[in-house]
Amino acid sequence: MQLSSMSGSYTSDFSLLNSTFWVDLLSQRDVSSQVPINYVTQPSIALTAACFGNNQYLRDAGSLCLSDLLTIGYRRFIIDVYWSHSNQQWLLCPVSIPSTPTTDESDESPYTLGNYTCSGLFDLTTITDVLHSYIRFSSADIDSTLLFVVFNVHAAADSNNPDQPAPTLSSTELPPQSHLLGEIANKDLDAFIYTPPELAKERSNLNESWYHGTSSRTSVLREYFTTITDADNILSTPDGWPCQAYLINKLAKRLILGRGSIDPQLQGYNVSGDEPYIFSANYIENVVDVSTTSDRNGLQSGCFYNPQTTSLKNINSSWSLSTLDGIGPNTSSSAALLLQNYTGCGISPVINQTLGGQTANIEVDPYRNISISSMWSWAVGEPRNASSLPGYEQISANNDVLRCAMLDPTSNGHWRAGNCSNAYRAACRVDSNPYSWILSDSKQSFSDSCNICSSGSKFDVPRTGLENTYLYHTVLSTSNDSTTVNEPVWINLNSINVQYCWVMGGANATCIYIGDADNVGRRTILVPTIAAIIILVITASTIFVKCNSNRRISRRKRVSQGWDYEGVPS
Repeated sequence: MQLSSMSGSYTSDFSLLNSTFWVDLLSQRDVSSQVPINYVTQPSIALTAACFGNNQYLRDAGSLCLSDLLTIGYRRFIIDVYWSHSNQQWLLCPVSIPSTPTTDESDESPYTLGNYTCSGLFDLTTITDVLHSYIRFSSADIDSTLLFVVFNVHAAADSNNPDQPAPTLSSTELPPQSHLLGEIANKDLDAFIYTPPELAKERSNLNESWYHGTSSRTSVLREYFTTITDADNILSTPDGWPCQAYLINKLAKRLILGRGSIDPQLQGYNVSGDEPYIFSANYIENVVDVSTTSDRNGLQSGCFYNPQTTSLKNINSSWSLSTLDGIGPNTSSSAALLLQNYTGCGISPVINQTLGGQTANIEVDPYRNISISSMWSWAVGEPRNASSLPGYEQISANNDVLRCAMLDPTSNGHWRAGNCSNAYRAACRVDSNPYSWILSDSKQSFSDSCNICSSGSKFDVPRTGLENTYLYHTVLSTSNDSTTVNEPVWINLNSINVQYCWVMGGANATCIYIGDADNVGRRTILVPTIAAIIILVITASTIFVKCNSNRRISRRKRVSQGWDYEGVPS
């Protein structure tokens, strides 16, 4: 029996964000956009814990939960799917649905199946529809992101024995070719999936892929992976990955799929049938064993920061992730610091618990705080803008107050917005090495910092949490006198051209999201924040979800700007 299913959709709620968080997400995404995707940390979350921790598998609640997680910055999802032979369907519920479901697609009357409450209208296609809706919804350059989905494959329990282990399936009861996970995902998300065959083909000839027809903004950083040049001058790589800028801006790819665990009951599952669409187990994840310090604020082992070396060969944090355990409702400060140590160590934190005992569609605050705290770049509340200063009304619109970024050692290496005319030392990257930094000998304004790095180095900005950690410790090790010990250091990031639009490339760099970059008058007519620009770009798309606003408002607790706690690996 094939259950009827009803599509899900992404329902945005921008009240979940404030303008500072939008700018944080945008600027951190942009500075990492040319780093190979396997070295960029992403907050990862298990959908079962975040959305179904109460054992209720309902279509509308599940769609809303995934929508909220996407809105607040989660980009990597671990999804448990259950093959029901009797339903001939991939379910989110761990139990097969009884054989007499409702035929009314508007009726989500749930079934009580042992410890579970499940809707007959909720299956894998609901999830793929939400992802498809989100990708369409966020198609503008300013808010497009790359998503990762890893499927854990299970067998659904029998509806007559819902609390017993699922039966082992015979070869005839396994999913047929048309119902393989890859086929289901491809049917709904085909144009957006970056596949294993595409990666293999592109790796074999980089001249015709990652470095063909790409701009200085979309070319992947070659120093992160091994390259080989053959007798015909064809450049290839055995281990490289493309960057997000290339995938999104050149290929219009937004999604990478991976396979996680497979239940013993489905060991005969046709994994080779998924190979055109889904990366094999552990191909896009490298689980790292970590141990925390006694106060659970930092990592005692597992961190990829190594003060003895800056060689990438010895610091291979590719696809590294680790589950963050034991987050309690009253340990927010410790959890925030631990999260920042994860990302600062080059490790993506995985959240696999129901925070505060509530799913994200009911109480989103803890999940948003986790997302905010996993950011490795800006300090809490940054970047500030001139409107936060006394006498703001007297400050010229063309000012450089709080328009340039600096690494602040008193903020444990996080960034703050500074006045561009102040004189500080500059952060200089050595020989394009991701982890090798020096500081300029002299102090200059931001605009002059491009000219003060010594030969063999250039003024630059950290592009990952691990790069930032190496720069932070460089600052600490070269600040030996009282005049520099707590002094900020310029990094190559500013919003001089357009306020709130943070760009790399020195003082003359232009905002890539605003047309007519030479029109100096646009500063007076731009909407005041990047968040407002985003809303303008997608206003037409939001109309269809306005009907959801009333019910969402009734259950929302509006958020704070995360946990006021900062830290990076010591």
